[in-house]
Amino acid sequence: MQKLMYVGGALLALLVSGCDTLSGIAGDFQPAAVVEVAGAAEGSCVRLEALKEGRTAGSWTGCTAPYSFRVNLPDGAYTLALQAGRDGLTYQEGRTEATLKKGGQTTVALSRKRVEVQVTAAWLDPAKAALAEAWMLPQEAQGVATYADPPPAGLAGRVLVAREVVAQGEGSLNVPTGKDVAFRLVQGEAQGVARVSRLEADGKVVVP
Repeated sequence: MQKLMYVGGALLALLVSGCDTLSGIAGDFQPAAVVEVAGAAEGSCVRLEALKEGRTAGSWTGCTAPYSFRVNLPDGAYTLALQAGRDGLTYQEGRTEATLKKGGQTTVALSRKRVEVQVTAAWLDPAKAALAEAWMLPQEAQGVATYADPPPAGLAGRVLVAREVVAQGEGSLNVPTGKDVAFRLVQGEAQGVARVSRLEADGKVVVP
């Protein structure tokens, strides 16, 4: 009788161990968390980086719509940072804090990346008001609110994406990233234009 009890106990332990193993295996085969990207411009390549405690836990890149990433990471809280662009230039970005869980889904929205540009010129009179403007080609201004102003001479075919009053000889413009961005300064009868081939970071433009 005592031997039977030992056998029964061993069998029960084996069954419990087997159930735990099966449970672990089932967890391993659960679908990965999915991160959906909303608002990506057509033709973009999107890069997703998952950060855990300030360190990269994983990164993924996709260049085909719809943009969706299967993220094989342990369940938990992450910072999700996204960039979307083409030809090596980032046009859109998004960032959010999210809790990832196997089988779950998270959506991250992208918005147009913008940079701060200081605009000035040696001929500006700091005692007088002036106007600073940024003009882009329509294909570069996708997803950007634009002004209705017609382009001035020399900037035909462009749209106005930023305008600010210049004070004390220098103005600050919040401008979308893009290629071939024209910066225009106007003060009374004087004006000048400077063009930047690739605008991708904060900086300063001196108009001739």
